[in-house]
Amino acid sequence: MEMGPAEIVSGLKELCASEGPRLETERIVAWIEANGGFGPEIELIAFAKKMKARQYARMLCFEDDETGERFKRLWSVRDPDTGKRAYVDILDMPADERKRMLDQYRKFLKRIQTVRRAMLDYVAGQRFFQFYTDEHEFEPEEMLETS
Repeated sequence: MEMGPAEIVSGLKELCASEGPRLETERIVAWIEANGGFGPEIELIAFAKKMKARQYARMLCFEDDETGERFKRLWSVRDPDTGKRAYVDILDMPADERKRMLDQYRKFLKRIQTVRRAMLDYVAGQRFFQFYTDEHEFEPEEMLETS
């Protein structure tokens, strides 16, 4: 019998409990496959093709002439009416708007990298979060401020 997404997620909780730390992707794939969670082969192939197309879309880059930095050129957005995803090409934006967007993206990226490093340190056993306490929570407006 084929498992649905809710059943797979519920089963993954049990898998995590039984396998312990350092669960590998291959083990999750094998578990889902053994429990009939991938569905018909045609459906899986269609999904794999979509994922491969998304991978290629992420590989298309825009090089900023000013900084020499590379950014993904196509950004996926969801249409609020249909719920379908479509790609927006940042080359279709006016140059000043694109520059503002990329400046903000750089700022968010730095913060995301800091949080990821802290979380990796935490998972590795270093239990410190001096920079991230309840009294220093960031508000979205603070994150958008330009320096």
